Amino acid sequence: MSTDDLTEISEIASRLLQQHGIDILTQVDPVSGGRNNRAFRVSGPDGSWFLKQYFQDRQGLRDRCGSEWEWSQFCWQRGVTWGPEPLARDEQCHATLFEFVDGRRLERDEVDDDHVRQAALFVAEINGHRNHPTAHQLTTAAEACFSLKDHVACVDRRIDRLHSLPETDAISTQLQNWLRSSLVPVWESIVEKLRTSVSPDKYDARLSQTEHCLSPSDFGFHNALLTSSGRIRFFDFEYAGWDDPAKLICDFFWQQDLPAPRESMHHLLEALSSPASRTELEDRVEKLFPVFGVKWCCLLLNEFVSNDRLRREFAQSTPISDSRKSLQFELAKQLLLIVRV
Repeated sequence: MSTDDLTEISEIASRLLQQHGIDILTQVDPVSGGRNNRAFRVSGPDGSWFLKQYFQDRQGLRDRCGSEWEWSQFCWQRGVTWGPEPLARDEQCHATLFEFVDGRRLERDEVDDDHVRQAALFVAEINGHRNHPTAHQLTTAAEACFSLKDHVACVDRRIDRLHSLPETDAISTQLQNWLRSSLVPVWESIVEKLRTSVSPDKYDARLSQTEHCLSPSDFGFHNALLTSSGRIRFFDFEYAGWDDPAKLICDFFWQQDLPAPRESMHHLLEALSSPASRTELEDRVEKLFPVFGVKWCCLLLNEFVSNDRLRREFAQSTPISDSRKSLQFELAKQLLLIVRV
């Protein structure tokens, strides 16, 4: 990160700390690990805080800063404190100041049933306030889908976007060949199986408002810290909002950085359904699970897509290397082998 960038961040941090009643800033340190935004630990004589500066895409399709602020405010106002407390924001600079959560990242082989149980408690708590008047002021989640048809169309768009990429070098040509020979045939088989498993009316039917859930979105242990007390704290709610509970569950268990044990899925099923609706949600998750497997193959290839690549480069302050693309391509190929089983 350049000196000019750090100077700008220091100025933003000072303004936000002043909004929070803190007049002295002593240090700003970049926090590594983010893929979409820039993150910093800002310090003063009385403690530390977390500053997040959000990437704004060219299309301006989603106000990530505003979405996370509104979600975090709603949670804390309702006493749901699984995420960091939002303290101040600068709308013009797309930056937010949060409580600094002292914890560590989980290891890949460390995620267990208790961690999933805690995730489910968070989901259950926030949805306990779904009927609060201010809950309906929250936006829909990013790529929210409310019918089987919507979910299929969402993945279709991701595949089409990958198909549209130009073949400018050897790896982009390999990608196009793999899409045609491997991913698309698997996808077409999954869609055919889904469509023949339900009536046309059910395939098109949209969930009623009462069946929607409040979803943290991009939800998983890749966006979590384990505190010294053993409590999990979750973060990164820029895509949060109203969504299909089956989408929340499928995304949670397909997330690839720190996979959750699928035998613990019952915790989230219980958190997002009543005894009367449990069987219906289980059936919906079962039908959609392979659909989301293909979606995650596409997500692993975001480094190839220009706007997604720009987010990565903004967060990491460095260009995406060919070796990174190759790694993500290999991961997508390995994941598709699991999806097709």
